[in-house]
Amino acid sequence: MANLLQASLRVTAGFFLSTLVGWGLGQALQDRLSEGISRPAVNDALHVSEFLAALPPAAHAGRLLSAGLGMMLGTWMVRRFSSNQPGEAWALTALYAAGAVFDVFRVDHGPALSIATVAMVLPCAWMGMKLASRSRN
Repeated sequence: MANLLQASLRVTAGFFLSTLVGWGLGQALQDRLSEGISRPAVNDALHVSEFLAALPPAAHAGRLLSAGLGMMLGTWMVRRFSSNQPGEAWALTALYAAGAVFDVFRVDHGPALSIATVAMVLPCAWMGMKLASRSRN
């Protein structure tokens, strides 16, 4: 039972770290790269979709870059501190994938951004796991 609790705490900490970096840095880059475009006041799917359509491509690239970096850091941390058990990192990757798919279905991102959002989950998580296993050796 203690092992399960420790594993879930590691996955939760990895998810928190990745969200902090991915969302926080993504918001900062988006605001910096899309000056003059105000965020919607409500989190309605239609308003968010219109907002995303108004953003320049550089703002979308900044969001994707920071989300990928967050996923790499989260899986790196979980893999690094999990006694060399990749199952926890793969569980975190499944959470990322579910979140990306949910986000794409919740708000219309357009085809290119939707594909990029879903397609980057596995490579970013895999890179984080590989970096962690290399730093162990």
